[in-house]
Amino acid sequence: MPGLIMKPTEGEFPTEIASSVDGNGTFLDNETTTGDDFFFASDSPYLEFQISYLVLAMTLSLVGNMAVIVVVVYDKKLRKPGNYLLCGLSCGDIVQSLIYVPTALKVLTQGLDYVPTGADCVLSGVLFQVACVFSLNALSAIAFDRYQFICNPLHYKTRMTKGKIAGMLLICFILGLVAGIVPYLEGQTFVYMPGYLMCRYRGSLGADRVIMTVCCFIPTVVIMTYTYGNIFREARRHQKRLWQTSNKSSPQEAEFRRGLKTAVTIGIVFVIFWVSWLPFLVTTISLNYKDAKDLTTFQRLAQRISPMVYIVSTFTNPIIYCLRNRTFLKALCNLAEKTFGPKKDAFIMDKRLSIRMKQRKLPARSLSSDIS
Repeated sequence: MPGLIMKPTEGEFPTEIASSVDGNGTFLDNETTTGDDFFFASDSPYLEFQISYLVLAMTLSLVGNMAVIVVVVYDKKLRKPGNYLLCGLSCGDIVQSLIYVPTALKVLTQGLDYVPTGADCVLSGVLFQVACVFSLNALSAIAFDRYQFICNPLHYKTRMTKGKIAGMLLICFILGLVAGIVPYLEGQTFVYMPGYLMCRYRGSLGADRVIMTVCCFIPTVVIMTYTYGNIFREARRHQKRLWQTSNKSSPQEAEFRRGLKTAVTIGIVFVIFWVSWLPFLVTTISLNYKDAKDLTTFQRLAQRISPMVYIVSTFTNPIIYCLRNRTFLKALCNLAEKTFGPKKDAFIMDKRLSIRMKQRKLPARSLSSDIS
């Protein structure tokens, strides 16, 4: 396949995306045949680096986010409304990873012989944008949940019920649908861009920017600013009250500290999301109208690197949960022991029972023998 050219029909936005691409996906113009354009090259070792990174990213995303969902369902202590929001965020990350990585791997390994076109490209482009906006708004919903837990602890259980949590997730999903579908309704389409290794919208930048601003940026910025401003203000008031009292180890104090720690954790997740998404956002906006043959080497590198940087946000959340939340880490370890190490688990239980029997001066009994 000598190249990939999507010719526009009458009245459509020009969609020529790669006028000089060979069968391996390498640009052939004079500007990109130098060794500086190593991220675009299909030669070793740069091709293997991209493939290895994408495989690792998808593996971590799928395993980590599935672990979050399974642990919340498995452990009764984690079956709380706020954790259901985390499960929703994990679902959004899984969708993004499954849409972007497999297609990118096929194009990198098989060249432009495998490129989603037509309905497949539209579907993948819309789903990716829906999942992206859903995940960002889900972070705002989680921040609001932490705000209610810290600033209104007495009314938290009545305000953040399972039904309201489901409604919040539904609103996040609707905003994602609006951001993914409405721009497409203006008459343009999604086309596959080898630089990004994904399908991107090539319609009016103004319409897409307005929709993303209304559905994504404004709600997120307003909610995060309001919630974290109140959270840290409440933390300062709580600290002043704590200095005036001697009861620094009460259950209420421990509960407050746990809530504040989870709020900081969500703040870290939010920062990582924006830092990883910002290069991708800037690149897509600045290069929306440019065809591949008009791009400089730096711009092509930006197209290739920015989505790979963005995909970092899909697998870092479970790692952060494990590092910051001991309850989640303990539940994950217990689930792993129960799933992959039944013999070891039975041995530990037998040993604990023997120790207890010795302490009571009773003959030791094997728990596994009783079960059998």
